[in-house]
Amino acid sequence: MKLIRNKTLCLCVLALVFNLSLVCGQTNYRDEEEIKKATEEFKAFKYVPAINRLTKIIAVDTSNLTAKEMLAYSYKMTNNYSEALKWYEQLSEQRNVKPEWALNYAEQLAIDQQYERSENWYRKYLDLIPTDQRAKNFARTKRSIFEKDSGFWKIGYTNLNTLGSEYSPVYYNRGLIFSSNRQPGKYIKHIFEWDNTPFTNLFIVNNLTSIKSINPDSVIEHSAEMLNKKSKINDDDTAPTSNDTRTLGQSVAGTPYLDPASFISTATFTKLLSGNVNSKYHNSSAAVFPDGSIMFTRNNYIKGQTQKSTDGIIKLKLYTADGHNLKHITEFPYNSNEYSAGHPALNKEGNILIFASDMPGGYGGTDLYFSVRSGKGPWTRPVNLGKKINTEGNELFPYLDNLGNLYFASTGHAGLGGLDIFEVPLKEMKPTSMPRNMGAPINSSTDDFGLIIGDDGKGGYFSSNRKGTDDIFAFNRSTNLILLKGIVFDATTKIPLRNSRIVMRHLNGADTLRTDSSGKYQSVLPKDLEYELTAEKIGYVKKLSFVSSVGIDRDSTLNHDIFLQRTETAQQYVFDHCDSLKKVFKVKNIYYDLDRSEIRANARPALDELAHLLNGHPEITIITSSHTDSRATEKYNRLLSLRRGESAKAYLVSKGISPSRIAIEYYGKTRLVNRCYEGVPCSEDNQQLNRRTEFDIIVNGVNLTRLNCENDQ
Repeated sequence: MKLIRNKTLCLCVLALVFNLSLVCGQTNYRDEEEIKKATEEFKAFKYVPAINRLTKIIAVDTSNLTAKEMLAYSYKMTNNYSEALKWYEQLSEQRNVKPEWALNYAEQLAIDQQYERSENWYRKYLDLIPTDQRAKNFARTKRSIFEKDSGFWKIGYTNLNTLGSEYSPVYYNRGLIFSSNRQPGKYIKHIFEWDNTPFTNLFIVNNLTSIKSINPDSVIEHSAEMLNKKSKINDDDTAPTSNDTRTLGQSVAGTPYLDPASFISTATFTKLLSGNVNSKYHNSSAAVFPDGSIMFTRNNYIKGQTQKSTDGIIKLKLYTADGHNLKHITEFPYNSNEYSAGHPALNKEGNILIFASDMPGGYGGTDLYFSVRSGKGPWTRPVNLGKKINTEGNELFPYLDNLGNLYFASTGHAGLGGLDIFEVPLKEMKPTSMPRNMGAPINSSTDDFGLIIGDDGKGGYFSSNRKGTDDIFAFNRSTNLILLKGIVFDATTKIPLRNSRIVMRHLNGADTLRTDSSGKYQSVLPKDLEYELTAEKIGYVKKLSFVSSVGIDRDSTLNHDIFLQRTETAQQYVFDHCDSLKKVFKVKNIYYDLDRSEIRANARPALDELAHLLNGHPEITIITSSHTDSRATEKYNRLLSLRRGESAKAYLVSKGISPSRIAIEYYGKTRLVNRCYEGVPCSEDNQQLNRRTEFDIIVNGVNLTRLNCENDQ
């Protein structure tokens, strides 16, 4: 359910609401009072009653765009994806399509896995809003790359789930705390009219060993049994009235969206979290301090009192529960009645907090912020995590692992649809690379969020509504854990070099790492992937090296120390004369026939020029970098690119060049120069561009070819 993901963070649709209020008076619908009531319900986030009323309005007045716009958005916000897609498709057929229609239609198409059409509509949205980086990301990203490592994780539907919503787990002692709108009793007292479901509370599982992977059908069968038993909304068997729900909603007797039995749970290994954490409003998404106290998310309600924003909305706030049995509740000092703050995440020391908020000054709907403190002192004013992480969309549900990696959910970074889960390493609270989509099967075309991972990095839990409601899934590595680690040293003094930068280039792009205060770095490698590592630090010569996870079939640690040479006088000469040297030592690529490694006749002039250059400048050496197109397997293409490099070297040796001056590197299909990925239709001319050998010129130990004359001086 969207409620703690989007609703209670109040991703308010005020711009849409205000536009609607301006056109409501223009409708020809015979009962102006009905459209007025529907608009009021919509503005109050009462989407289920609004849907019921709007459906009747449109049945009479099929041309009412105001009603269609509200209906499409209401279905979107209640996760009725098929109906949302249907109505946004109708809106997209209008002559003048609003930007928000195009964006929402693109999102719904992605959820329906119509990715090509989704990309087209992201492009149309980009035409309407050219500055939207989110649309650029989605329009240019092939979703197939998120399926590539689908065998990396094994997931399982857990016995924590009911037909209600379970989500946002967090480790607590030897078990878990999680959020759910299940009802441990036999009645449901309060209903939230956003989607006519019970309010959420925090529950606890005392031991992880109680959590098992099960068949999802068993949950449905159990709920079917509950339907045959007596269930009720009130605890006094009286008819529901508005007094029964002293909250944001009203009585919902008879609504087809609510089946009370669906939310009743008889699980014996879960129980309500004790203390004063749970209230009659929403209580969810917690984080745990080292001393066992917790920070959690709740509607703006404390000491029996609620407060609203100036526009009449009960926002979300962060609270801390500590003391005996978690009975002492205090507010986060940077809460506000005017914006929401929720979804806390803490580092293992409990002195760094990351949370989601729609406070003013962000990049999009909800952004991620961080705050720090010393010991148990006061929290500092929150700081936005920046535009590498935050987008025009929504960033939610952060989690920090013990290695300093941040996991979070986002609608703004390119993904498979809905919320996707991303991972990014942090260094001094700054991302050291762009966030990486965790791919299938953790991500799906629907909402995936709230991931936590164990200390060993081999598994954990996450939330997803791929089965229709929010559920908690377990995940474990189905392949081996391959850890790359090492230290960057000064080659002469052997002193570790802190804050060195390491760029790891691979088939799917590039990742960036930073060494810590001890010069150390580490990264988990996917299976069967080759990396080119470039280590760099100001005052030192860049160092190129290679690592590979190809063929590793067990848990492994790859130790890879790097030694950087200080920039000496001869090397500084290269930096100082970069532009002129590049002109002198300019060389051409050579190309190959499909599936061949022989030197073609039209490649010989380029190799002859290179041999002449090498003979005239005995101080330089070269690196041959050979490549293939995307056809055939990775293993086959790696060997083919090796043969191509050997052929180029053999030709140069035949021209009198010493073999010691020629190093061979081979990449297979991992370094394509265009978008001719495997399975993508491409012309033969474009495929030809990938079947190549490139030559790097090394002058005084400096790779002149890779040198950026402006930035590397």
